[in-house]
Amino acid sequence: MSLKTISILGSTGSIGSNTVDIIKKNRTKFSTYSLSSKNNVNLLSKQSFLLKPKIVAIQNKEKYKVLKNNLFGKKIKVVAGDEGVIECTNKKVDISVASIVGIAGLKPTLNSIKNSSKLCLANKECLVTAGSFFMKQIFKSKCKLLPLDSEHNAIFQLNDFSKINNVESITLTASGGPFRKYNLQRLKKVTLNDALKHPNWKMGNKITIDSATLMNKAFEIIEAYYLFNLKINQIKVVVHPESIIHSMVNFSDGSTSALLSDHDMRIPIFYALNWPSREYYKIKRIDLFKIKKFTFEKPNINLIQSINLAYYVLKKGGSFPLIFNTANEVAVKFFLEKKIHFLDIMNIIKKMLSVSKNYKINSINDIYNIDKEVRILTNEYINKKWKF
Repeated sequence: MSLKTISILGSTGSIGSNTVDIIKKNRTKFSTYSLSSKNNVNLLSKQSFLLKPKIVAIQNKEKYKVLKNNLFGKKIKVVAGDEGVIECTNKKVDISVASIVGIAGLKPTLNSIKNSSKLCLANKECLVTAGSFFMKQIFKSKCKLLPLDSEHNAIFQLNDFSKINNVESITLTASGGPFRKYNLQRLKKVTLNDALKHPNWKMGNKITIDSATLMNKAFEIIEAYYLFNLKINQIKVVVHPESIIHSMVNFSDGSTSALLSDHDMRIPIFYALNWPSREYYKIKRIDLFKIKKFTFEKPNINLIQSINLAYYVLKKGGSFPLIFNTANEVAVKFFLEKKIHFLDIMNIIKKMLSVSKNYKINSINDIYNIDKEVRILTNEYINKKWKF
């Protein structure tokens, strides 16, 4: 049996690192064609020693020489910059894992569609910023799209969405983040360290903040809308603090199917890499006697704006989901730099949605041009309001 070739975009992030761990333990199934990272040259070097890819890319050109020196004598091509990351996706492979955070992952992921039999998607922004455009490229190709988010992965496993008439709705579960019980006064005093302490998942800083604001769930609503060709009112959200039920599909006959597993991202990644077969995986199993109960609740009323805005931007269509994403990226960056408060993030996003025009998106250039414009406007607004 020949090895399946894999390219990993964003191999040093949370999803990428978990994918590397799976490949390391399944060397008789997978071989690595390419790895890429934005900045983490040391971890990228270690991964390269371990998996021996044909090509590696560091997006930050200033770190090219360090990576080149680290891999001196190895039969590995070293490239850099945005063009280097794209080069990692130019060769035909069996599987591409797209886990670059932010809109920076859009171009290489789109290029991967043309050159992959299967695309395992963890980059939310591909669907949030360019949902219709992105899905058109998928439909044009022979590439099979599999979501890596535990929620969408669960829904994918639970139903064949070619039979969409069977589905009444889907329910995305949310952990509720670290602030699910906080009132408005407590939220006003939240620090960066507080927001980075997720109760269940170990993730990168940006996505951890998105989980705390519930923006992560808002983005998942938009993703589900495009992934599964659903109507807006067919997508529901419930807070499930245990994070054992990853999502549910509610069928037209009144029955509901749910997928349960431990909250370990390697489980949906392993499933996607091996699909359409389901392989044995030595990993922690859930113990219902230890869990004892599952709880469900509505999202925190003081944070639900994020979820409500997801439905709003979907209804508006056009460039509004893109504006939603870009304003959030900029606001989260300022929060991570401790320049604004936690609740300022949502206020900034609402402001940008209120002042921005709604454009049609017909090409990838439209996406990047609108993103650039909104990024400038958001930075200007924040710098002026907070007088940086």
